[in-house]
Amino acid sequence: MRAMSLLKSTVLLGLVLISAGAIAGGHAAKAKDHAGMDHGAMDHGAMDHSGHDMAGHSTEKDELGRRLYGMQHKMDPEMTAELREKVDLFEKYSDAEIALSMNMMGGNYAWYLSDDSVAGSQGVLLLLHGFKNEDGRFKRQIESMTNIFPTAMAPGMSMMMSDHIQLALDDIKAAGAQQIVVVPIVSNAYNTMLRQWEYIFGMRDEAAYASVSRVNTDAQVLFAKPPGDDPLIAEILLDHAYELSEDAPNEAVVIAAHGPQSAEDNVKALAELEILAKYMREDGDFASVQGITLQDDAPAEVRDANVEKLRGIVAGAQSKGQRVLVVTNLIGSRTIQAKLRADLKGLDYTFNAKGIVEHPNFMKWMGETIREQFERNTLASR
Repeated sequence: MRAMSLLKSTVLLGLVLISAGAIAGGHAAKAKDHAGMDHGAMDHGAMDHSGHDMAGHSTEKDELGRRLYGMQHKMDPEMTAELREKVDLFEKYSDAEIALSMNMMGGNYAWYLSDDSVAGSQGVLLLLHGFKNEDGRFKRQIESMTNIFPTAMAPGMSMMMSDHIQLALDDIKAAGAQQIVVVPIVSNAYNTMLRQWEYIFGMRDEAAYASVSRVNTDAQVLFAKPPGDDPLIAEILLDHAYELSEDAPNEAVVIAAHGPQSAEDNVKALAELEILAKYMREDGDFASVQGITLQDDAPAEVRDANVEKLRGIVAGAQSKGQRVLVVTNLIGSRTIQAKLRADLKGLDYTFNAKGIVEHPNFMKWMGETIREQFERNTLASR
C-alpha cells in the first residue's frame, strides 16, 4: 500500500531531543565513512588555508544574509588544465569553453540561516549544488532546524573554490558550535562533487576538480553520508509516483537518475537504485519499478547510450499496454529535468519533476542523519 508522508513536526521533535541531550540513551550504528577515516578526529586546525583568496570580492552579507553571492568564477590556465584532466566532459574543451561552462553552473556562496539569537555547541553545515531560485524555498523548509542549531549552507559545486565553505564554517563557529555535522546533499556517494567536498575537508588526498584550499576550523567536524538508498527516499519516490497514478497495477514506474561519470561508479549507483526500486515494489502495487542512470556529465556517447536504454524501457512498457510514470531521485526540481523531457520526446509517459528535497521525508532524513552523527560522537567519546 501507499507509503505515508511523515510530518515535519516529527523532525522537529527529533531535533529537539538532540538539543536537549537525549542522545545519550540512543542506539549507535557501527560508524562508517566514505574514506575509511575517523571524521570526528580530523585536525582541521592544521590544514592548509593559506590559499584562500576572495579575489577582491567582499565577504559582507547581502540583504538576505548571503556572502559571495553572485561572485563570478575567476579561472587561470593552470586551473583549466586541471579541470580538463579530471573532468571527462572537458577533455576537448578550450579554456574559454570551460570558463563558460563554469559560469553556466552558477556561483558558490555562503548563507548563514539561523537567527542571531540561536547559539549552541552543536552546529550544522549543509553542502549542496544549489537550486538557483529555489534556495529560498529550501531555507524555509529547514526553518525548524535553523531555530535549534547554528546552521548554514554553502551552495555550489566547489569546483574552483572553497571560500564559501570556509565562511559558512566560520559563521557556525562564531555562534558557539564546537561540533559541526556536515550534511552533503547529493543523491548518493558515487559522484565527483562529494569527492571534491571530501578533499576540501581533508578526507581525500586528491581533488576531484581543481586543487582548491582546504578548510581550517578548530571545531570538530562530523561528516555525514548522503541519502543514497535510505528507505525514506524510497517512500518519497513512491509518493511521487502515486501522485501521478491512475491504475497502479497497470502502470510501470521508472526512476531516472543523474548518474556518475565513470562506469565503475555507475555500477554502484545502479545497485543503489535497485534497492530503492525494491522498496517501492514491496510497498506499492505498480506493475514494475525500475531505475536507470543517465550519466549526465559523462561523454556524449555514454549518455546517448543510456538515453536509448531509457527510451527502450518506456517503449517496452507501452508495448505491454502499461502507462509509464517517470520519477527521479534528483535533489532539486531544476537540474536535468528539462533535458530528460527532451530525451523522451515522442514517447507517451507522465513525469513528476519534483526533487526529493520538496517532500517532508527529506527533513526527516536530515533530522535522523544529524541525530545519528551526534549520537555516534557522544558514544565514541565515552
